[in-house]
Amino acid sequence: MEDKYNIKQMIIFILIIVITLGIFYGITILVTKNKKTTTDDTTQKTSEEDISIDYDTILVQNIFNQSQESYYVLASFNDDENLSTYTDSIQTYKDKENSLKVYEIDLDSAFNKNYVSNTSDFESEYPIFSETTFLKIENGKITETYTGKSDITTILSVLTEE
Repeated sequence: MEDKYNIKQMIIFILIIVITLGIFYGITILVTKNKKTTTDDTTQKTSEEDISIDYDTILVQNIFNQSQESYYVLASFNDDENLSTYTDSIQTYKDKENSLKVYEIDLDSAFNKNYVSNTSDFESEYPIFSETTFLKIENGKITETYTGKSDITTILSVLTEE
């Protein structure tokens, strides 16, 4: 009788262990499935929505290293009140057939801080900007410089009308 009692206790003990392991296994599967779904959703959103490469924005130190022989560059500060007017005109110009490439430089970027000063200098190795400027680059040299609202809007209106 004692053997039956020990076997019964051992079966109950084994059942309790199996049930406990089953519960932990089930919880692990649920947690892993939820975590995997969350990670996949985040990864998918990032790859579809947040990542884009801007081929039109360059740094001052790369201003002369573009592949085209002739192109324009708009170097601007974000707080320039005429910036949206300039970018609208540039977009109109870009949409024209046979237009030259137009690059943009964000002078507020930390990468361009060394090229901002109180006075502009376009004769040094790299240009130094004190205000929003529109440049024409030909064969690695600045050939035309337009600063101030009047000059920039005039050249942009000429380019969009051509």
